[in-house]
Amino acid sequence: MVSFPEYEEILVASNVQDKRFSCVVTTHTIKKHYPLHYHDMLELALVVRGTGVEYINGEPHRLQPGSVTFLRPNQMHEIFCDSDNLEVEIYCCMFDISVLFGADIDNDFGRATFYHNIDQPSYVDLNDMQLDNMTRIFKQMLAEYRGNAFAKNNFVRCKLIEALILYMRMYRQSEHETLSDNRIRSNKMIWEVIQFLNTRYMDDISLEDLARKYGSSVSTISTLIKEALGTTLLQYLHTLRIRRAEGLLSNTTMSIMDVAIETGFQSFRTFSRVFKRIHGVSPREFRNRLPNRTGLPIRADS
Repeated sequence: MVSFPEYEEILVASNVQDKRFSCVVTTHTIKKHYPLHYHDMLELALVVRGTGVEYINGEPHRLQPGSVTFLRPNQMHEIFCDSDNLEVEIYCCMFDISVLFGADIDNDFGRATFYHNIDQPSYVDLNDMQLDNMTRIFKQMLAEYRGNAFAKNNFVRCKLIEALILYMRMYRQSEHETLSDNRIRSNKMIWEVIQFLNTRYMDDISLEDLARKYGSSVSTISTLIKEALGTTLLQYLHTLRIRRAEGLLSNTTMSIMDVAIETGFQSFRTFSRVFKRIHGVSPREFRNRLPNRTGLPIRADS
C-alpha cells in the first residue's frame, strides 16, 4: 500500500500563542510506528529510550539512545520501532528558522547549522557522556518551555543553541564535513535572503527583486530557496504571512480585511484561499473558534 505523507501544522497543533517565537518543545513515546509526515519547521530530536529505524526522504538510519536527528523544512520522515522493542522515547524541539536570527555574531552559526547537512546524512550518534549532556539540555529546555518564568523564550533559545552546537560539534567530528568555496558563498547569500524575507514578507517581493538585490540570477535564487526551504518563494511568503495573520486574528480586534492587507496579501480572495488551504477553515471560522482575549468588540469585516 502506498503511504502518503501528512503535513503537520506544528504551531497550530501545539496551540502556540506567541507567533514572535515559533518554537515547540515536546517529549513523547512512539508506539510501533510514527506515520510518514513533514512540516515547515526545523527539528532537532534526541532518542533517550528504545530502538528502531527512521526514514528521512526514503533513506533509513538506526535509532538508539543517543541518536540525534536534525531535520530541515519539508523533509519527509517516519519512524518504525523494532519488533522486540515497540516503543521509542524522544525529546523534540521544532522551530522556525527565524529563531536563529539575532545579533551579527549569530549569523555564521545560523548559516552553518542550517546548511551543514544539505548533501549529507541528518543524524549523529552520541556516546554515553554526550547523551547525558544532551538529555540535561533538553530537560531544562522542556521544563522552561512548559513554565511561565520571566524571559522563558530567551532561555529556551539559549538552550536550543547549546543543543545545536553540541550536535554540530559531534557531527563534524564524525563526518569531517567540508564545504567548497562556492557552497560557502551560496550559503551566505541564501541565509541573507531568508533573513530579508522574514523581515519584509509583507512587501511585494519577486524572484527578480531578490536577484537584483543580491547580484544573482532568478534561476539561482529560485534553486537556493527550494534547496534550503523545500518550497517556493511564494509558498514561503504565504507561510510567513499566514503566521502573522494568526497572531492578528487571535490577539487584536482588526477586521479580517485589515489583517489581509497588514500581512501583505494583494487581495482578500487570495488571503482567504491561502488561509483555508493551510488551516482547513476560513479566517472568520478560525477567529470564531478562539476566545476573545482582548475583551473588546471585534471590528466588523468589510
